[in-house]
Amino acid sequence: MVFYPEYGSALWGKIDTDYIPYIIFSMFLAAIGYFIFSFYFICYKKFQTLRISQYIYILSLYIVILFFSTLWMPFSIGFIHTNNNFFLILDLFSLYLVGVSSLLLTIFLIQDKVMRRRLIWKLSVLGGLQFTFHTLLIDAIYWGVNFI
Repeated sequence: MVFYPEYGSALWGKIDTDYIPYIIFSMFLAAIGYFIFSFYFICYKKFQTLRISQYIYILSLYIVILFFSTLWMPFSIGFIHTNNNFFLILDLFSLYLVGVSSLLLTIFLIQDKVMRRRLIWKLSVLGGLQFTFHTLLIDAIYWGVNFI
């Protein structure tokens, strides 16, 4: 919204304005969660300790999350401008890909039996759950339903 301030209210769709502060708060918690579990993957679950298939799996999920996260706003603005359902489908598709990828990354993290007793693992799981909650439930489902 920083680059498109004129679309600020339109990008919220039909979301009740009373809920917007909670959604924004959830965004900040999700960002913190993302950084915590990314820190865990980089510093504790060192990539060199993973099998090549695990490394490719995690890397692919990160690429999907980062790439498709950048597309929702241009697709949303395209839909607002043209009312073309193709933009809406691409928009929702990108949000669901991010949400499902964050869920898969969190599941991978939860399955790590080596680090379970460590505080960083517990914080990473909490961060992953918050990130998944926000990207899948709030962004993809709640926002998606209210943007249409």
